[in-house]
Amino acid sequence: MAEQLKSEGKTLNELVAKKAKSLFGSQANFNSLTEVQKNQIYAGIVESAGKSNPQVNMKMMQLSRLGKGLVVLSIAISVYEIYTADDKVSESGRQIAINSAGIADAAAGGAMAGLMCGPGAPVCVLIGGFVGGALAAWEMGRLWN
Repeated sequence: MAEQLKSEGKTLNELVAKKAKSLFGSQANFNSLTEVQKNQIYAGIVESAGKSNPQVNMKMMQLSRLGKGLVVLSIAISVYEIYTADDKVSESGRQIAINSAGIADAAAGGAMAGLMCGPGAPVCVLIGGFVGGALAAWEMGRLWN
C-alpha cells in the first residue's frame, strides 16, 4: 500500500520548492530568501513529514471496521453452532477454544511477521495475523472432535 501511494519519493529540492511556494507565493525563489525564511521552510518540511496521510487514515478506518465486522460474524457463527448443537455445553467449550486459539495465534502470527518483514511489516502483519488465526482456529476445531 505504501509503494502504491508513493511509488517515487520526492527530492529535497522538490520539497523545498513546494514549501517555498506555499509559504511565500508562487514567485518565491529559495536562493533569494533570508536565513530565517529558509529555516521556516525546513521547519515546515519537518512538520509536514510528521503528519499522517488522510487517505491512509481512511483506509485504516475501513480495515478496522472490516475487522470488527469479522469478529461479529465469528461470534454469530459460534452462537449458531451452539444453538444447533445437541450437546450445548460441549459445543460452547469447543467454540470458546476455537475463538480463543484464533485470537491468540492471530496476535502471535502478526507479531512474528512484523519482526521478520522489516519495511513490509504492515502487509506481513496482516497476512501473518490472518494465517496464524485461521490455522489455529482450524486446528483447534480439528483437535476438539
